[in-house]
Amino acid sequence: MAEKYEESVMAMPMEQKRGDKGVATSIFTNEIGNPIRVRVEETQDTGTNAKTQKRSTFNAVKIVIEGPTSISENTLTRQEAFELLRCLQQMF
Repeated sequence: MAEKYEESVMAMPMEQKRGDKGVATSIFTNEIGNPIRVRVEETQDTGTNAKTQKRSTFNAVKIVIEGPTSISENTLTRQEAFELLRCLQQMF
């Protein structure tokens, strides 16, 4: 299964597609030998304020981490993404 995944990941274009705002991609082999693809892209999302129940559209950051047996996807506000980056920088 890892071979099929690695072949499909390696076939993906690395350059930005026309119309992409901001995209960053990293493909690597993790500590246990699995091929991993991380993609971070600027996007827009909608959310509801917990206090006011007001719906808003906001600039967001979508993070996708794909491996041969799992996928993780999360959309964060830009401030949440910045705070995650800050915490990761403190760890490493």
